[in-house]
Amino acid sequence: MGKNLREISTKRMLQIFLAMMMLFVVVLSSVTFAFAYRFSQRQFAKSFQAFSQNIETQLDLQLEGVEKTMRQFTYFSNMQEILFSKDPIVYLQNISGCNQLLDYLRQSAPLIAEIMIDSPLGHSFFSGSTGKYQYKQLIETIREESGGFTGSFFRTLPDSSSPLPQLIYCFRVNSIQRKGYLMEEYAIGVARIDVNQLVNLKGAGDYESEMKALLYQDDVVYTSREASEEELAMLREPDRGKLYSGNVEYIRHTVPLEEINLTLIDLVPKSSLLRDINSTRNVLVLAMVVVCVLLTVFTELIIHEISNPIKRLVTDMQEIQQGRKKRMALPRLKDLRYVAYTVNETLEVLEAANLRQQEMSLRLYQTTLAQKQAQLNAYRNQINPHFLFNTLESMRSMARHYKAPMLEAMLTSLAALFRYSLRSDMIVPLERELAHTKHYFTVMDMRAPQHYELRIHVPQEAKAQGILSMVLQPLIENSIQHGFCQKKGPCIILIQGRKGQGGALLLTVTDNGQGMSPKALAQLQSALQEKGNVAQNKHIGLDNVVQRLRLLYGEGFQFSIRSAQGHYMSVHFQIPRNPPGMGPTPGSSPE
Repeated sequence: MGKNLREISTKRMLQIFLAMMMLFVVVLSSVTFAFAYRFSQRQFAKSFQAFSQNIETQLDLQLEGVEKTMRQFTYFSNMQEILFSKDPIVYLQNISGCNQLLDYLRQSAPLIAEIMIDSPLGHSFFSGSTGKYQYKQLIETIREESGGFTGSFFRTLPDSSSPLPQLIYCFRVNSIQRKGYLMEEYAIGVARIDVNQLVNLKGAGDYESEMKALLYQDDVVYTSREASEEELAMLREPDRGKLYSGNVEYIRHTVPLEEINLTLIDLVPKSSLLRDINSTRNVLVLAMVVVCVLLTVFTELIIHEISNPIKRLVTDMQEIQQGRKKRMALPRLKDLRYVAYTVNETLEVLEAANLRQQEMSLRLYQTTLAQKQAQLNAYRNQINPHFLFNTLESMRSMARHYKAPMLEAMLTSLAALFRYSLRSDMIVPLERELAHTKHYFTVMDMRAPQHYELRIHVPQEAKAQGILSMVLQPLIENSIQHGFCQKKGPCIILIQGRKGQGGALLLTVTDNGQGMSPKALAQLQSALQEKGNVAQNKHIGLDNVVQRLRLLYGEGFQFSIRSAQGHYMSVHFQIPRNPPGMGPTPGSSPE
C-alpha cells in the first residue's frame, strides 16, 4: 500500500483528495441535518428563557415604577400641604400643581389609572371620576385592620362590571413638611393599576398566534385573543407536560403574583419559535450543496493548473537525463517555477564544476608533463646517470685522499644536485628545496670563491610547507648568470619565506644585482601574466617556474616582480597550501 501511495501521480492524488472532500461534505451535511432539530431546540430554549426573563424584568420594573411614582407624588411639597394642613384654603392653592405633577408622572408610569389619598385631618386627594366611595371604604378598612400600617402592598378588588379584578397599590404617606406633627398622623393612599397595560408586556419578540392571558384565583379573566376550549384548558392546567391545541404544540411561560392571586401566562406556538431556525437550517444545507459544486469545479481547475506543469517538469527531467536538453522550462506557478529555477541553477553549478574538474585535470596533466620533461632533460644531459654518480663518488674519494676539501665539497654538492633533479617527487617540503638550493649555490660559489653570498630567512613552520620541486634553483641561477654578470661584489641573494592567510606560503627571492629598467620589467610581467613563452629572452628559468606553479595551483597561485635598475630585483610568490583537487602535500599539516 505504501509503495502504491509513493508511486501515485499528482493528478490521481488530487482526484482522491476531491473524492475525500466530497465524502466529508456529504457526511457533514447529513450530520448537520440530523442534529439541526436538536440544536434548534437548544437554541429555542435559550431564546424562550431570554423572552421569559425579559417579561419578568419588565414586570418588576413596572411595579417598581408605580412605587417610585407614588413616592415622588406624595412627598411633593404641594401634596404635603394638602394632606397635612388644617387650613382649607391650602387645598385650593395646591391642587392645580399636584394635578400637573401627576399628569407628568403618568407619562413614565402608564400603569397608574387612578389615585386616592386620604388624610387624617379630613383632606383627601382623588384623581378619578368614579370609584371614590369604593376606594374610601378600602382605605378605612386598611386603617382599621392594619393598626400600625408602615409599608406598602398590592391587592385586588372585585369589579362588578368586569370579570377582570382591579389591581390596587396601597401605600402610607408620612408628613415631612413641618415640625410638630406626630408620626402617628399619616395618610393612606391607593392607586388603581391598569391591568391591560400590565398584561400586554412585550417579550423578546412578537410571534405568530401568541396569546397572553391573566388568571385570577385560577379563573381565566383575560386573553389577548379569542381562545379555544383546548387553549383555555391549557391555561387552567399549568402542570401539563406537552401542551397541544389540535396539532400545534405550545410553549408556556407563567409569572405568578401570589400575593394578589394573579398569574400572567404567555402561550407561544413552538413552530413560530422554530421557523427562523428552520429557515437557517435550510439555507445552511443549500450553502453546503453550493460549496460541493464549487469545490468540484475549483479542484478540477487546480488539477489542470498543477498536474500539467508537473508533467512538463518530469518530461524535461527525462530529456535532460537522456542528454536532449540542458535546462528545464520555467512554469507559471511560483513554487514550481522556483523548483525549476533551482534545478537549472544546480545543473549550471554541476556543469561549471565539471569544467573546473576538466581544467584541473588538464593542469595536473600539464604539470606532470612539465615535470617529466624536466626529468627527461636531466636524463638527456646525463648520458649515464648511474655511471655519472659512481664517477663523482670516485672523484670525491680521491679528493679526500689527496686532501682537497674544497673539491670534495663541490663534488658532494654536485652529486646531490643530480640526484634531486632526477629522483625528487613533484611536491616536496620547502626544507628539501632549500637544501637543494644550497647545494647549487655551493657549486656556483666554487667558481668564484667568496664572490656570492646566500642568505635564508625562513621559520621552521614554513619549512614544512609543501612546494613544487625545482622552483628556487632556477631563480638563483637567474640571479647569478644575469643579475650579477656585471657586478663586482658583494653579490647577495636573499630567500625569505613565511606562512600567510589560509596556510598559503609567501616566498620571496631578492638579489642586489643590476635589476631591470621599468620598460623591460613591464614587458617581462606582461609576458608572464599572459602565460606566454619567454624562452626567446634571458629569463627562461623564471618563465619555467611561473608556468609550472600556475599549472599546478591554478588561480590560487599569485606572483609579482619588483626591480630598480642598478639596485635590485625581487620575485614574490604566494603558493596555496594544497593544489586544487589534491590532498595535503607531503610535509604540510592542516591549520
